[in-house]
Amino acid sequence: MIQFANKNTASEVRSMWKTCFEDTEEYMDLYFSRQYRDENTLIYWVDKKAVASLQMIPYTIRFYGEVIPFYYLAGLCTLSEYRNKGYMGKLIRESFSIMRERNIPLSILVPAEDWLFGYYEKYGFATTFDKGTKDIEFSKFLKKQESNWSDAYQEFDKIYQQNDFCVLKSEYDFETIVKEYLQDDCPPKYNLAGMSYIIAPSVMLRLYAKKNLDKNFKIKVEKDIYQISKGEVAQSNSSDFDIAVNINMLTRLLFGFHTSELAIEYSSLFEEHQPILNLMLE
Repeated sequence: MIQFANKNTASEVRSMWKTCFEDTEEYMDLYFSRQYRDENTLIYWVDKKAVASLQMIPYTIRFYGEVIPFYYLAGLCTLSEYRNKGYMGKLIRESFSIMRERNIPLSILVPAEDWLFGYYEKYGFATTFDKGTKDIEFSKFLKKQESNWSDAYQEFDKIYQQNDFCVLKSEYDFETIVKEYLQDDCPPKYNLAGMSYIIAPSVMLRLYAKKNLDKNFKIKVEKDIYQISKGEVAQSNSSDFDIAVNINMLTRLLFGFHTSELAIEYSSLFEEHQPILNLMLE
């Protein structure tokens, strides 16, 4: 059975987090006091025992020039004795349903281990963010932070958040990041390898179309066919199409993730971009 967390069950989520991730009490105090929300947390129950959970953290991303909301999936965990039973898969699918109800068109996550990229791919996620090799030099903001959060955030926003396909942080997020950064003794910070899942294909295709007025083609996504023409998107009733993709490939194409490496039928329609994801309390 899947339920939202509440004031009586939030402690179960923290307990599972501690068991599965072995984070310090200091880190969990920071996370659960600032990021955690009952209404964005799902718990899977078996015989009145909380055995798995995930959290949907609200963020925004600049996507084809527009700032749109998405849910970042965090804290995905299952107690060891209850793994390989499909509970996490049910939680992920339920999170997709909730996002549709809340008009959230996109989900993003960062797999904790390499093998998990293949696991999340089964649920429609596609890799859309490359892992960075260069320190983003977050420490430069610490001196500004000591005097004024707002000034430090504005400088951060100007340097790191003006790129398209960049996951954005609010001033509240920035303050949380700094607290975690100091708590962890200021380690190097890099761009993260991450995955995305498109909840609402028509919404995301519309953003693409508005920025690609010269494109005119039909794309079949799973069972639906969309006509892209003159900056508009319409669902088509005809059976013909120019390209066919699953949701994984659509996600990769719309993010422009290494599209130059794909066949010409894709690369000619979807320009390559460099999506950016970092500072997610990793």
